[in-house]
Amino acid sequence: MKTWLTYLAAAAMGLAFDLTLKNSGFYLSFITFMADVVLKLGIFIVFPLAFFTMTSGTASLTRKKGQNSYVWLSTILWATFTTLVLSVVASLLFRVFPAAFPSTTTSPSNVQQASELSALLASSTVSRLSAANPLSVNSFFNFIKSSDCLLPIILISLVFGYAIRPTSEIIRPAYITMNSISEVMFRLAKKVSQLLWIGIFFISGVWFNHLWTDSTVFFSWRFVVLCCIIGFGTLFVIIPLIYSIMTGFRRNPYRQIVRLLSSGVASFFSVNYLFSQSTLYTDCRINLGIQKSVVSTALPLHSIITKGGSALVSSLCTCSLIYAANGVVPSALQTLTIAMACSLASFICSIHAGYEVVFITTYALGLLNTDVAGSQFAIIGMLPLINGMALMFDVMLAGLGTSFTACNLNADCYITPRDNI
Repeated sequence: MKTWLTYLAAAAMGLAFDLTLKNSGFYLSFITFMADVVLKLGIFIVFPLAFFTMTSGTASLTRKKGQNSYVWLSTILWATFTTLVLSVVASLLFRVFPAAFPSTTTSPSNVQQASELSALLASSTVSRLSAANPLSVNSFFNFIKSSDCLLPIILISLVFGYAIRPTSEIIRPAYITMNSISEVMFRLAKKVSQLLWIGIFFISGVWFNHLWTDSTVFFSWRFVVLCCIIGFGTLFVIIPLIYSIMTGFRRNPYRQIVRLLSSGVASFFSVNYLFSQSTLYTDCRINLGIQKSVVSTALPLHSIITKGGSALVSSLCTCSLIYAANGVVPSALQTLTIAMACSLASFICSIHAGYEVVFITTYALGLLNTDVAGSQFAIIGMLPLINGMALMFDVMLAGLGTSFTACNLNADCYITPRDNI
């Protein structure tokens, strides 16, 4: 059966069990424990997968002049363009259908608490960026000290990739060995993605339970409707249009989106971009038919900087919070300024895995010097929904961005049968 169907079926089972047994303390304790276990198991191979495949892919692309540079440039172009477009569109659409962000008891009661958490996010950002420095202690330490960001792995992979490129016969055995290991990691990622529906069942149960427990999502139907309208419009209109234009209408965008649904579902319910990486690698390699070297090098970069979905959702939240605090819909100039601030913050939000929308919104409000009396932390109550939606778009944009690079690089490598879509 197609993985995206099994994932959706598992999520439906999670909803059914949660509605039936949500008053059972044993059930809640059990699914919470299991969700934590499967989340860790789901990202068990992500770091070695990224390391070995990117090292091999970098070495492979350097054999042909200009290909490595094109992968990097096309990735940066796609990330920048999609982030700007989605954040601007979201901010402008907010003016058409404005909705105040719901405030609940999850919000801090005063500005001091908000400023303290904002300072904590800022200090954490600096420390996490410093931790990504491959020369901070020694290069091998970077392989194990990162727990929620691929940036240190990418940096060390580039060094190894350029070192083992087959420029002479004495290096060729090392290159062949690394290439074989990367093939093993792709095979392992495929097996993991086929079994991940079991994890979706547990994490979706916790996802639904968080929504019911906090109840923030039920306090403002207008904001939820706004998220749904812009979410579906983004998925079925804006993203396909961007992809079609940038690929010269050489690919059917809706077919590509369907083939990325499994990784989108995994990221939506897990609210963790690392959890969906095994499925995303498999979707890009098999479903989208992209050469291994391009997937290996482009996909980790997209996972770090392609955050158009997070910028979009954060722009909505920021506009909505300002509207709720001031009682006045932000002007067109203000919404565009908000979009630019959210876009800027989104490029470093991956170092705050699980709190991307909170970080971007707080960072954007800080850049705009706007005080909303700490109400931005009401976002925490809706994180399963809004951060899940943001990461789903981020993952799909990462897959489509890799497809964009492969399309213009003529790096399609269709594999039959496509047994994973």
